[in-house]
Amino acid sequence: MIFTKTKFCYFSNIFGKTITVASLLKQDCKIVMDLNGLIWTKNVKPLNGEDWAYKNIVSIYPELKIFALHWRNLKCRDEKNAQTPQEGELIILRQRSKVTHIVKMLNKQLYPDKNAGNEFNIYRLVQVIWMTDNWENPPENKKVFNCSIYFPPFGKAIKLENLQKFQTRWGKEGLAFQQHVQNVLNIH
Repeated sequence: MIFTKTKFCYFSNIFGKTITVASLLKQDCKIVMDLNGLIWTKNVKPLNGEDWAYKNIVSIYPELKIFALHWRNLKCRDEKNAQTPQEGELIILRQRSKVTHIVKMLNKQLYPDKNAGNEFNIYRLVQVIWMTDNWENPPENKKVFNCSIYFPPFGKAIKLENLQKFQTRWGKEGLAFQQHVQNVLNIH
């Protein structure tokens, strides 16, 4: 896909920043199903009476499924955590003990959301790699991780290697975990 000047201007006007989509994606504008960077997980929370967070994604480019993934940031305490996942790394998004998304970090930039109030007021740009198509029954955490893990309810990004039960089950078998996730979520 080639981005026209019109699309570029539309993208940069939404975020008030001068950035190019090509510099964000550094790829041929296809959603790539490569799970090599799958090293994070993050709990997300629906707001404003929604059933699920990020079910109806307000996307900049619907065909690319790029959206703003918010972090709670009370008293600016979570900016460091929001900046920790690196460009290209993948995060499994969880909510209500279910896995609903896998997203790819598109850059290192942390953006303020002036319309979000005092709580979920910072975000990073991400691209959907996978999203459930069964919102009535998304995959259970236990099925995706293939072990019972207690996940803290806060919305910080957690490196999978820092979860003891994950380490006990998967150890250094990162590739085996990625293949398991691909099979469970039917990602091709």
